[in-house]
Amino acid sequence: MTSYDFEVDLQSMGAAAQGLNDTVKLFKDKDVEDLVPSKDDVGHDAVWEAVDEFKNRWEEGVNNLCQDVEEMAGRLGKIAMNYFETDKAGQDSLKALASTIAAVKVMD
Repeated sequence: MTSYDFEVDLQSMGAAAQGLNDTVKLFKDKDVEDLVPSKDDVGHDAVWEAVDEFKNRWEEGVNNLCQDVEEMAGRLGKIAMNYFETDKAGQDSLKALASTIAAVKVMD
């Protein structure tokens, strides 16, 4: 028989969101411009134009990727928080129910 059990590892989910945020920060701390040669290093205008175009496209791609990863991290963090709050609400309800049941007197 198929099992429909479902479990969420909130700690792993939170760690994943934090890891995504840390990765984005790493990319934002470094600029693509720091990784490619300068115009003086290249020494030729035609080569520099190709390197500059490559650098600009690379920068745009990295920026777009960072935006997407930031969005993922935010959503993952929100999902983890929603699961946590739902789990807490369920736990609180069960505790209240247990107290109510414990207070019921079946026989005097």
